[in-house]
Amino acid sequence: MDLLQLQPGERALSVGCGQGKALKALSRGVQAYGNVVGVDLSTEMLKHAYAHLVEHSLGNVLLVKKDFLTFEPEHKFNAVLFSLSLTSFGEPSKALHHAWDLLLPGGRLVVLDAQLPPKLGRLTKPVLQLIRKFLEATVLGDPDMRTLVELEQLAPIVKLEHFRKDTYFVALLKKPDLPISNTY
Repeated sequence: MDLLQLQPGERALSVGCGQGKALKALSRGVQAYGNVVGVDLSTEMLKHAYAHLVEHSLGNVLLVKKDFLTFEPEHKFNAVLFSLSLTSFGEPSKALHHAWDLLLPGGRLVVLDAQLPPKLGRLTKPVLQLIRKFLEATVLGDPDMRTLVELEQLAPIVKLEHFRKDTYFVALLKKPDLPISNTY
């Protein structure tokens, strides 16, 4: 959550918020004057997220049951988080671009996701079809998505960390600020 650099009063979006595990940290980051929106398509996941909101008294969080690609909020966001959700989208590239469009200038996009470790490529090649079927049937999503390449098409990656033997990564992108001119 530190990568999002949340400030009091900001607006944060959790895409594919699932059971709402990240919502508490987002809520604390934007504090009472900010707000957080969690979007998910699963009613069951949102029930868990709602229970999490009640348990932790998160009054500045709104849950939305909607296909993210059709989510059109009234206001844009300072920060957008995909926490283990991007590659689970049927069209992850569209979801990523839609999130980018929902960011304010100067906004931050953080993606935490999993990938097949590059070093495993040669070892897994004989069984890749089985791995692909397993991953696509779970929330781990599309094993062929080159997420970091997709991210770099939006903007340069500001910070990138790999962990758990390169199986997981977290990446931060910043949307450029609007240019300011003293002349017109």
